[in-house]
Amino acid sequence: MSTITYKCPNCDGGLVFDPQSGTYACEYCCSKFSQEELVADIQSSEVVQNEPVAEAGTESTQEGAVVYHCPSCGAEIITDETTAATYCFYCHNPIVLEGKLNGSYLPDSIIPFKITKEEATEELLKWIKKKKYAPKGFYSKKNIEKLTGVYFPYWLYDCEIDGSMAGSAKDVRIYTSGNTEYTETKIYDVKREGKISFRHLPKTALQKAQSDLLKGIFPYEFGAMEKFHMGFLAGFHAEKRDIDKEKYIQEIKNQVNDYAEQRMRDTVTGKTSFSVSSQHYQVKKESFTYALLPVWVLTYKAKKDEIYYFAMNGQTGEIVGYVPADSKKLLKLGAIVFAVFFVLFLLGGLLV
Repeated sequence: MSTITYKCPNCDGGLVFDPQSGTYACEYCCSKFSQEELVADIQSSEVVQNEPVAEAGTESTQEGAVVYHCPSCGAEIITDETTAATYCFYCHNPIVLEGKLNGSYLPDSIIPFKITKEEATEELLKWIKKKKYAPKGFYSKKNIEKLTGVYFPYWLYDCEIDGSMAGSAKDVRIYTSGNTEYTETKIYDVKREGKISFRHLPKTALQKAQSDLLKGIFPYEFGAMEKFHMGFLAGFHAEKRDIDKEKYIQEIKNQVNDYAEQRMRDTVTGKTSFSVSSQHYQVKKESFTYALLPVWVLTYKAKKDEIYYFAMNGQTGEIVGYVPADSKKLLKLGAIVFAVFFVLFLLGGLLV
C-alpha cells in the first residue's frame, strides 16, 4: 500500500483540487492545472525521469489503526481503516492513500466539490445563528476550523423494468330520480404495460452510523458526475467503502418493484376503486456504480461523549445537522422567565 502527494510541476509544492475553478491549485506559487495537464505531466515524468510525480510512502497497522508515513516530511499519520484520503497534519501537504482504493475498491465515478471551504464556513455560521441555544464549543473558532471536506462512498443503482398489471376498476354513481335513489356501477377490465427506468438510486456504502445522518443533504445533481481520478481527492478526505453491493440487491429490487407497481396504479384515474388481479415486473439492464459524493462535515463531541454534527452537500449546499441545547443557556433562560413572571405576580398583587 502506498501514499502519494501530487506535486506542482513548477515549484514542487503540494496540489489541491479547487472546487471553485475545477482545477488543481498550488498553495505556494498559485499555479493552476487542469486534470488533463496534471495527467499529461505525470505521464511525461514517468517517461522522461522514469519515476512518478507521486512519491511513495509506507504503511503499517497497529491495533486496528493504520499508520501512514508522509512522503514529504516523514511524519506518521494515523487514520482508521476506512479513511481513504487525508492531510499531513504537520507539513500540511495533502496526501492520498492510494492503496486503499485499488482493485475492487477503486471508485467508478465522483462528483467533485463545487463549494469551497470558505463558502461552507460562511453558511455554517449563518446556520449556527439560528441555533440560539447551541453550546459555545460547537461554534468556537477552534472547532469551526475542523470543518472538513469528505467524499462519502455510495452505490448508485440503475435499471429498467418491464411491467404489466391487470385488474378491474369500478365507477360508482349515485343519483336520484323522483323519490327513488339509484346506484349505477360500471365495471372495467384494466390492463397496463410499460417500461420504467431508474437512475442513480443511492445506497450508502459505509457502515458508520453517521452515514445514515447524511440522507438529509440529498439529492445530488448526478449530471455533473465525473469519471474517477485520484487527483480529485487531493486536499480532501475520503472514506473507503465497507459494504458490498450484494447486500442491497434484494432490498433494491423490492423497492423498485413497489415503486413500479405504484406508478402503474397511478395511471388508473377517474375511477371509484381499482383492484389488481395480476402483475409482473422484470428487471433488465441493471448495474451498480461505485461513486464518491462530496460533503462538508463538522462534528462536536459533548461531555457525555454524544456526537453532534453539521453536514453540507458539497455540490448543492443543502444542509442538515443536529446541535444540542446548552443546559446552562436553558437554565439562564428559565431563570429570566421565572423572574419576569415573579415580578408581574408581585405587581399584580400590589395593584389589587
